[in-house]
Amino acid sequence: MEEYKELVLLLAGCWFIQIFLSHLQHKNYGQEINELKKRNTGFLGVGISKAKFNLGRGIVLLVVTDEQDCIVTYKEMAGITIFARFKEHQEFIGKKPTEAMPLLASKRRKAAFEQAIQLIQSEKNRLEVV
Repeated sequence: MEEYKELVLLLAGCWFIQIFLSHLQHKNYGQEINELKKRNTGFLGVGISKAKFNLGRGIVLLVVTDEQDCIVTYKEMAGITIFARFKEHQEFIGKKPTEAMPLLASKRRKAAFEQAIQLIQSEKNRLEVV
């Protein structure tokens, strides 16, 4: 059993490093959301698309639109590892969601974008009822 002690310690160390880095990524996500929530106007939508069986790149989109349905902020976190961080994409700023959709390359990115836009639309509909 002594021969496996080093291997078990190595695996435990890797596991704790992964937990720590995952915590940092979660903290980054929370900071980005809080920063976008501070805006006085606009609507925030979050879209998430995972690869099947969690193999491959996952995508998290943060989309903010104004009252005229123009995209004000488009941030994307895409990657396989816990080192992925949000990046702002300027090419979508000022466009309507219908104009931005053809610019999205992958099916997963389109699915996450549609999810974010649906959340924005449901928030707008909720505010119209009140």
